[in-house]
Amino acid sequence: MGRPGAKLKTSDIENAKTPSPRASREPAAPTRSVPAAFAPIRPLRISEEIGARIRQQIAAGELKPNDRLPTERELSDMFAVSRMAVREGMRNLEAAGLITLRKGRNGGAFVAESGAKLVTQSFRDMIDLGRASLDMLLEARLHVMGTVVRLACRRATPADLVALQQNLDEAAALTERGLLEERTSKAIGFNRLLAEATGNIMLTAVVEGLSEVLRHFVAQAGRRVHDPVLAVRRKLLAQISARDEEGAVLTMETYLRGLQDYLDNARR
Repeated sequence: MGRPGAKLKTSDIENAKTPSPRASREPAAPTRSVPAAFAPIRPLRISEEIGARIRQQIAAGELKPNDRLPTERELSDMFAVSRMAVREGMRNLEAAGLITLRKGRNGGAFVAESGAKLVTQSFRDMIDLGRASLDMLLEARLHVMGTVVRLACRRATPADLVALQQNLDEAAALTERGLLEERTSKAIGFNRLLAEATGNIMLTAVVEGLSEVLRHFVAQAGRRVHDPVLAVRRKLLAQISARDEEGAVLTMETYLRGLQDYLDNARR
């Protein structure tokens, strides 16, 4: 372009606008993609770090279901952080379904027995937001419970059978006393025990989630005049004890289809 302060010639302007043939033939430098693993690192907040450490203890089995965690003050001293950060970390763990926070004299933070809370909330959100319907819920439950019953027939231990029988006895006692709300909770407990008999905790979480969400629709429909649930479950337990897979699956499917018909009629 010449010396500083010199005037530009017309040829200089044309040369600047039009690249030389040699320059136009040179290939462009290839663009390198950056792997996701090399994305910028986001430092954890203190409350997230607290949650991550406690989560690691639970995953490693050093903290077991129903274990009580140290108090807020003790955790604050152990981690050398503020109690506010500990409190936020505990709330995050509770929201994730990993711990339960109990109030009162014997309260505190306890490791949760099950990880079904998030599954239940996901199912509830799908229903509330219109992404899934009651019919979809009932269809899923029909197929899931069929699988659960079949596996329970193969895998249930004597201890599983005792727990199921005890649940039935307690549900019958609640029914006789007219405590129907408590009986409903006990009925959900039966489904959980049945799923636990499969030895598959993923199925247990799904069964709990489906049962809890369906509970709302059953309550809206009202009590069935002749509710066969106790009689059906006594028959089901006898079939599971006898390892009668086909009979047990048929009993469960017949009951669930009857419940679906009842809910359909209640919606009309």
